[in-house]
Amino acid sequence: MLAILHRGGAGLLLGVFATAALAGCATGDPDEAGEERAAEEAETALPFPAQPPDGPMPGIGPAPEEYVPTAAGAPATDIWLGTLVRDGGALSVSGLAQATDRDGYDNQPTFLLDGSAILWTAAPERRQTETMRLDVASGAGSGPAVQLTHTEASEFSPLQIPGQEAFSAIHELRGKQYLWRYDLSGAPVGPIFATAEPVGYHAWANEQVVAMFILGDPATLQVGDALSGEIRIVAEHPGRSIHRIPGTEEISFVRKVSDEEWWLERLDPAAEATVRITRTLPSREDYAWTPEGEILMGDGSRLFSWSEGSDWTEIADFSDLGVEGITRLAVSPDGTRIAIVANRPGG
Repeated sequence: MLAILHRGGAGLLLGVFATAALAGCATGDPDEAGEERAAEEAETALPFPAQPPDGPMPGIGPAPEEYVPTAAGAPATDIWLGTLVRDGGALSVSGLAQATDRDGYDNQPTFLLDGSAILWTAAPERRQTETMRLDVASGAGSGPAVQLTHTEASEFSPLQIPGQEAFSAIHELRGKQYLWRYDLSGAPVGPIFATAEPVGYHAWANEQVVAMFILGDPATLQVGDALSGEIRIVAEHPGRSIHRIPGTEEISFVRKVSDEEWWLERLDPAAEATVRITRTLPSREDYAWTPEGEILMGDGSRLFSWSEGSDWTEIADFSDLGVEGITRLAVSPDGTRIAIVANRPGG
């Protein structure tokens, strides 16, 4: 198995604070000991190190002459929101309606962990993308969409980080793509890793371990620890749709064995072991999990469901709504809402 290891100094820093706190107690100076204990607690409370633990960030120079911003080739897509209905063991979708309706790229939706809103990637113009937010307390959306990021970079694939009032996203600047952290207002906090590049997609297994699709020849699936800075290659030829499996700290991904053979697999990041789940629908790689363990996948205007012991079953056809070319999907953490990306007619 291929492996790349990077380790940072977060543990050493914590050790320094701990030693200092003990030393303060030994001197009998309560004020000094209290200050150092507070410093230790503050450092421990930081979700991630202030700087990437796998090394200093390299400089980003001018864009290569052949560089074309990813946003320039983004298709015209819309996001639809609906309700997932469960009748016994059967799933269906009701009330599907457009959450976005404009010429341009609106894509890569994810739900906040409390289900109150979706984040997604939008291209207001053809050279840059931004992260958007829409509250979804009822219907296709409650209130106007809000643009969260206002940086010189393009942001892609926003995803709330477990345990944090923050989200991670791909930060693309002059041809370089790193995984960055932003607070929920959209303010950039900084890079999470310095050596993982170019990152295309990602999913959090828990509060510190993240799986990343790294572009290359071949593309690889890499697992990084945001506290230690350790990064390991765990698979080759993954697809772009990477998700945490609900109720676990395992990651699912599509492995493209050949042009005709694509498998959904589950990965235990700690053991680096993968197990096949099922074949995907032919040439389809975008999917989402329900909390009950079903996998949803689109094909054209139709939505399919898979569950253990059952094959792919059609649960909805949205052709009467004009929905065509379903790609990315997201399901709210409580399993009641679904976001569907589809091609914009004529886009």
